[in-house]
Amino acid sequence: MERSMSRMMAVLHAVIEEYVETGSPVGSRTLAERGDFAVSPATIRSDLSRLEGSGHLTHPHVSAGRIPTDLGYRAAVDDDLASGAVVHGSGLPLVRADSVGEAMRGIAAALANMTHCLAIVSDPVSQSASISRIALVRTKGPQAVLIVVCDDGRVESRKVSCPGISDADLARVEGILATLFVGSDVSRADLESYRLDNAVDGLVARLAQLVRSSVARAGDAPRTSAGVRFLLAQPEFREATDVRPFVGAFEDDDIDFGSLLTSPDGGLVVRIGRENPDDRLSALSFVAREYQAGSGVGFVACVGPTRMDYRVTIGAVEAGAEQAASVIDGTL
Repeated sequence: MERSMSRMMAVLHAVIEEYVETGSPVGSRTLAERGDFAVSPATIRSDLSRLEGSGHLTHPHVSAGRIPTDLGYRAAVDDDLASGAVVHGSGLPLVRADSVGEAMRGIAAALANMTHCLAIVSDPVSQSASISRIALVRTKGPQAVLIVVCDDGRVESRKVSCPGISDADLARVEGILATLFVGSDVSRADLESYRLDNAVDGLVARLAQLVRSSVARAGDAPRTSAGVRFLLAQPEFREATDVRPFVGAFEDDDIDFGSLLTSPDGGLVVRIGRENPDDRLSALSFVAREYQAGSGVGFVACVGPTRMDYRVTIGAVEAGAEQAASVIDGTL
């Protein structure tokens, strides 16, 4: 059974690699001709059927080959990360520049050229700001908005689902958060909210995480981008109707980059298709990594179709984040 599961994962990887390269559904004959499997074509067909039954593959037409689903990509990415198959560095060229802005533009262009994705690089946001106000405002039904105001002028807001929580309880939670965080710099807010996560269950701990991500992440930092032409050249997006939803979301600047491209622990973020919180982004995948430089935090990200070479893109984004940190710290 273990050998069969290992082979099925190898088949899944092979389908993804072929589909990423060609953009065409992949059949058992194609996989058999690759020569990667010492089994019969009938066994490969059986594995493909099982992968389709488990939701990792699908097929656009009855007679067509298979294509990966979001679940299939997720399984392959998790397997690559666990096995160390990600191509770290990915040959991203070293950017030399006379200014931080020029370096950010250079890193974005290099990432876009290497991955054929839209690349986004943010400037670092200072973590030395203090939190001057926290408000928790009921909007409609079980919804509320958490508002965090910093003394450097930043105002962050996050939608919160709080079913079964009364207005009195919201006021109490607001008071707890204010006691913990108002007057605290971001680094202390990080520490206090991690302690709270370990000590308290429920709404307070969840909102403490949102406070941390609001003030300690780079969502509203100035951003440099490159590679829109690569994104729009993908076969998935050749029709205007295919790109209008997410292009509108980008142009309206109503995407919450702070929560979309960062994680509470500052680690790697990979959001695939419908894993994205906004339905307009369901045809896209995001790969992002934060970087820390001096007292600030920024992020480096690539945006592309779900049919993405995740191994290369993850490695390139991580290399870009290392370069961005080095530029800010003056070591390049």
